[in-house]
Amino acid sequence: MSEIRTEIDRIDREVISLLGERYEFVKAASQFKKSPDQVKAQSRFDAMLKERRAWAEEQGLSSDLIEKIYRDLVTWFISEEMKHWEETQSDLT
Repeated sequence: MSEIRTEIDRIDREVISLLGERYEFVKAASQFKKSPDQVKAQSRFDAMLKERRAWAEEQGLSSDLIEKIYRDLVTWFISEEMKHWEETQSDLT
């Protein structure tokens, strides 16, 4: 059982590390956006959720659960991206 828990912890650490990497790309993407609507990118958000649901189903996971996780996660990323975007916009003026 200890080995299984160790592997679960290793996977969780890797997932969190990948989320940190994703966050860096989110911040980098903000420099290419010209408006708050482009930061929010609602159509991209909706398409992303649909795709993540499909990926969940391919893995035998609950698509509802994965959508909730990604909805919460990406909503937070968008709010952080918006802060970063606003900071860079104020630096331009």
